[in-house]
Amino acid sequence: MPKPTRENVDQSNRFIVDETSYNSKVLTEQHGQWIKMLTNEQKRIYDEIIGAVSEKKGGIFFVYGFGGTGKTFMWKTLSAAIRSQGDIVLNVASSGIASLLLEGGRTAHSRFAIPINPDDFTLCKMKSGSDLANMVKEAKLIIWDEAPMMSKYCFESLDRSLRDIVGDVENRPFGGKVMVFGGDFRQVLPVINGAGRSQIVLAALNSSYLWEHCKVLKLTKNMRLTRNNLSEKEANDIKEFSDWLLAVGDGRIGEPNDGEVLIDIPEELLITDADEPMEVISREVYGDPNLLLEKDDPKFFQERAILCPTNDDVDMINELMLDKLSGKS
Repeated sequence: MPKPTRENVDQSNRFIVDETSYNSKVLTEQHGQWIKMLTNEQKRIYDEIIGAVSEKKGGIFFVYGFGGTGKTFMWKTLSAAIRSQGDIVLNVASSGIASLLLEGGRTAHSRFAIPINPDDFTLCKMKSGSDLANMVKEAKLIIWDEAPMMSKYCFESLDRSLRDIVGDVENRPFGGKVMVFGGDFRQVLPVINGAGRSQIVLAALNSSYLWEHCKVLKLTKNMRLTRNNLSEKEANDIKEFSDWLLAVGDGRIGEPNDGEVLIDIPEELLITDADEPMEVISREVYGDPNLLLEKDDPKFFQERAILCPTNDDVDMINELMLDKLSGKS
């Protein structure tokens, strides 16, 4: 019986077919435009990652940048460069919302079949030789956005699985795949029910054995300030708000502290002149509530959200907004 060829195996593997079905001509044109738009620091990072892919030497990179430094644009450009050659890039994120910003994005749990509660010994639920495992094995680059919010055990589970699936003779991390993590450790760390500060820190990616293999690449330029249609006042407002957020994240606001401190919110960020502040927020985000049912473009709702610190706040705002909609529930 003839041995199956690589081409026949690929064509029978729906995962590989899906990941190689991008329009190479369109991607080549997009890549040509996007690469010209990279800043110098973005281009240096791009060159290093593409070099690791081209030379097949593997490597783990962490692109460290606060919101607005162009990480998502980097992912688009890297993906277009490799996919335009007919190769596979897997774009995943730690949350469903973040994955929506990635071309062909999925949650990491969905893409790699990571168990819900991984530990020191867990493997991903993809068998060596399966269609999913063969597709992941063929990937030239794996990009994992918003990595700091995921437990280190998720990354370590994927590491153990890829070492098994790829069968790398040098037993390199992730089987020798080029892994690119992105995110900002100032933001949300792994959420562990009932855990204290030390437990949360120990569960973070930079507490994993993988971190010593990770090269940190930093983005520092706020790209939101470079938009052409910004007025001088708008640019200054964005910069002031961004600088304030960074100062909070770096622990430079308030008294010297060891992780807990009271922070005064700037007056201009507060709603102080309204009897019903939530009413003001809802109108600012969604406009006249009487016209909501007339909004038939899904993008109107996809591009808007009211972020909440607790589930109780979510329930309260959901009830408020639903009460504004007329008709039967």
